Amino acid sequence: MTVVADVSVKNPNAASVRFGASTTALYYRAREMGVARGPPGTARAHRTFRLNVTVDVMADRIFGDANLFDDLAGGSIAVSTSTTVGGRVRVLGLFKRHVDVTMNCSITMAVANQSIVDQNCAQKVRL
Repeated sequence: MTVVADVSVKNPNAASVRFGASTTALYYRAREMGVARGPPGTARAHRTFRLNVTVDVMADRIFGDANLFDDLAGGSIAVSTSTTVGGRVRVLGLFKRHVDVTMNCSITMAVANQSIVDQNCAQKVRL
């Protein structure tokens, strides 16, 4: 099973941000089910850099969870994701500043039509 995540690096600043490889992890009941790495890039000033990341879910881990079949029978499954991106911004061409951004999302998916029922995300920025 694979999950495709749309990872966007939005840069509202006047300076471009060069970022390294991103890491996206998928969790089911606080247990890691898969990890994917996104390529490095540059988010130009006042732009959004978008990329799709494919997470390969480890079948033995998800099917080994005793709660999976109860959740599937209940009609929805709750997962969470964590994406981390580290980068460097150059201000006025003089100063370099390192920045780390972490985005954690909780997602509830309907089993019947594989749609997202609820999604809540929180970000943390560390300079």
